Amino acid sequence: MARRRIFSRIQKLFILKRAGYRCQGCGIPLTPENFHADHIVPYSKGGETAVYNGQALCSTCNLKKGDQ
Repeated sequence: MARRRIFSRIQKLFILKRAGYRCQGCGIPLTPENFHADHIVPYSKGGETAVYNGQALCSTCNLKKGDQ
């Protein structure tokens, strides 16, 4: 079975709720419309697209993570 890179809508909502509707990088409030569901262990390094490997980030924190 092919691996999925994109979190499903339901997975995204679980990740956001688990984060308390706050960015896990900087703590700003998030909504379902303005957050990024990010892989903690990057997909490119074998990380799974699963709720346990997801974190809620604002766009700024997600882009900073991608630059590292």
